[in-house]
Amino acid sequence: MTGKDSYDTISGKRDLAMKDKVVHLGLFGLGTVGGGLIELLSRKKGKDHYKFVLEKIAVKHLDKKRPVAVPLYRLTADPREILADPKIDTVVEVMGGIDPAKEIILEALKRGKNVITANKALLAQAGSEIFKQALDSGCYLGVRASNIAAYRLIESLISSPFQFEKLIGIFNGTCNYILTEMEKKGEDFSPILKKAQEIGYAEQNPSDDIDGYDTAHKLIVLLGLALGYFPPLDSLFIEGIRRISHQDIIFAKDLGYRIKLLAIAKREAGELEARVHPALLPWGRGLARLDGIENGVELRDEVGVEIGMQAPGAGKYPTATAILEDLVGVARGRKLIYPQPKRYLAFKKMGEIKTKYYLRFNALDEAGVLAKISGILGDHNISIKSV
Repeated sequence: MTGKDSYDTISGKRDLAMKDKVVHLGLFGLGTVGGGLIELLSRKKGKDHYKFVLEKIAVKHLDKKRPVAVPLYRLTADPREILADPKIDTVVEVMGGIDPAKEIILEALKRGKNVITANKALLAQAGSEIFKQALDSGCYLGVRASNIAAYRLIESLISSPFQFEKLIGIFNGTCNYILTEMEKKGEDFSPILKKAQEIGYAEQNPSDDIDGYDTAHKLIVLLGLALGYFPPLDSLFIEGIRRISHQDIIFAKDLGYRIKLLAIAKREAGELEARVHPALLPWGRGLARLDGIENGVELRDEVGVEIGMQAPGAGKYPTATAILEDLVGVARGRKLIYPQPKRYLAFKKMGEIKTKYYLRFNALDEAGVLAKISGILGDHNISIKSV
């Protein structure tokens, strides 16, 4: 990673030209991440050569209890108060969901405001439209917080002279926590999920996380930045972790592996495979070492250069930090970098991909069962590596 992308860029100490730069902010959403951002902005106050002024915060309910103390006059239930304010030059969207977030982001860009968003679901669905509007308006669009496992690799993914060849990532802290705890505690999926919900690592409706859609959204955003177009969700194979049992965890460990929910993208011979599913990783190597809510990504380009990073996959401060880095980019006058759409790649279907698989059978304990299974697999040119 270059010095430009290192964490100390937040300090602004190297950019004396930024001494009088003031960024006027409008914030949409004041939940966990919004509260974390306000805390970070408060900590940085007076320490930098640029200044962030939070002018207004749009919330759904004015009387709701907030994670941080905010003067009432800063709050509004009307998004138009932020969008129509000429003083506000930068909008931060952390409200989530598709609507009204999409309308707000597009309108902010049309009005010439920079936009920072953590909304991976929206970007996965409408990323091409949103980036086009940002380019047409000449505004900066910051999306680092949409995937905090890879936020420091975004410039490399976009601006590298070489195309990516392979991307593998653990992008969901909820799933990685559940799989880690199943391994440690010797319990099945359901009780561990319940515990994750109790301590705030899983939503009360955890479907997007445990069914793989959150990971898929993050993968689509990275592919969109690399390719110049955002693949549709239905072009990916997506499988979550609901069906993983503790027995699978034990079998994988006996074979020298750990089970992780992976996002995988590979480019080869004009085709692209993009998939999300549980997979076995060799114990003690690379991403397999990540426990709990830790996320990470490994990226290799066409000339074999490999880069990677890891970061917590949940919590207010990791996401807020990624937002703050984009805000620093705004303060420094960073321009939007977005690749021109490259040649569209044909997507491989899962049934066309040749790879290794883990198979678990429930069979009667009687003579010849394993031989029968081996025979059926052999008839379909499937070899067995280990049992």
